[in-house]
Amino acid sequence: MTTGTDPLASAADFVADGRYDDPAVRRYARILLADAVTLALAAHTVPGATAFGELGAGSGAHLAWSSGNRLGAADAVQANAVAVCARFQDDTDMRSWSHPGSFVVPSAVAAAVETGATYGALLDGLVAGYATTAWLGADGQVPLAMMAAGHRPSPTFAAAGASAAASRAAGLTAGQTLHALSGALLVGRGSLHSVGSGGEDWRLHNPGAARDGFLYALAARAGMVAGPGALDARFGFLRMIAGLGTVPEPLRTPPHQDLVLDVWTKALPTLGDNMAAALAARHLHHNGQGRTAVAGAPVTVRMNAHFAGFPGTLGRPPFPTLTSALSSVRFVTAQLLATGTLTSADYDRRDDETVVALAARVEVVADDDLGYRDAVVTIGSGGDAVTCRTADLPAELFFRDSAEQRRAAGELLGDRGGRVVDALLEGDENAAAAEIVHDAVGR
Repeated sequence: MTTGTDPLASAADFVADGRYDDPAVRRYARILLADAVTLALAAHTVPGATAFGELGAGSGAHLAWSSGNRLGAADAVQANAVAVCARFQDDTDMRSWSHPGSFVVPSAVAAAVETGATYGALLDGLVAGYATTAWLGADGQVPLAMMAAGHRPSPTFAAAGASAAASRAAGLTAGQTLHALSGALLVGRGSLHSVGSGGEDWRLHNPGAARDGFLYALAARAGMVAGPGALDARFGFLRMIAGLGTVPEPLRTPPHQDLVLDVWTKALPTLGDNMAAALAARHLHHNGQGRTAVAGAPVTVRMNAHFAGFPGTLGRPPFPTLTSALSSVRFVTAQLLATGTLTSADYDRRDDETVVALAARVEVVADDDLGYRDAVVTIGSGGDAVTCRTADLPAELFFRDSAEQRRAAGELLGDRGGRVVDALLEGDENAAAAEIVHDAVGR
């Protein structure tokens, strides 16, 4: 146990010594792991997305999931993180406004493989990383404050989240973990400009931060010492990144394992901000109502007000880059209403005349009363209008059970997807983590 009043110390105690014994949490950690590995194995569906994942990499014992190459530990963290976020479909935690799957999972796996840890220790690392990331968000207070200053939350939290995951998986003490978290907390980075401007440079945001967080865990394990106050001192994380002069109340109590259960998976490759609207639009198409929108009926999307204000979300045609399309709720809604699909090939056809014309007509309304997983898509007006509200759709679209994860993996990888998921969901916690993960990837 650590001592003192440093708020980060309680997180270090949770990471190093917490008991993660809730079966529902451990089951869901397996699903989140399976989701991340599945997405990495499907990274090839986005041409060029992984081209820079192994730049400068050296050889070693760690497996790059997408290419199958063997890399050094830190290189594998970066390569696998690039692959997990290649489709822009990695999972979402709204307490921190981040996508932990692309930084927690690669770091935890690398730490477990590097230290010869068991699969159970890897799962512990996942719980520690996800829960610590969510805790740092302080129920959304911290990311909302940092976004006001232009910081993108996901890579800004990523180094600390990755470090927590690696620290637990590698068996660091509470004191070592505090040093790892203290160092990692101050090196996160990433501007909202990257996604909002339509650029592709966001692809290295989470991977670079994940690599840093992993290295801070290894450094602390080797004896690195960090100074106190990284979270709340004058030049600490909260003041420097979020402009917060006081510690938010949620950070005055330790993280807890149930925070993992609030992370949601993404059914489609688009901004998490657009997910609720996308699912509603897809439902309307599958019910045969999309043709009315294509024919010229007005289309209105009501979405969470915070999401509507995220850079890129309100983008209008034309869509000159992949990112400009996948971040635009107008493009995503139009594409799904018109065709019912949202794939890499669909993004390649983002100049399709029918979809572009429909996207130009989509009206977006910011609604303070709608939650993050809720949106309302309306086609038509008056008595002839048809509406879908995402809150009325199955919860499994956001919170997968085992069957839904198998189905989603099958969509991306065919029969192989089910084999990968089964290996990760059924893996023996007493077996070596490397054996379970490498077997799953090779299936």
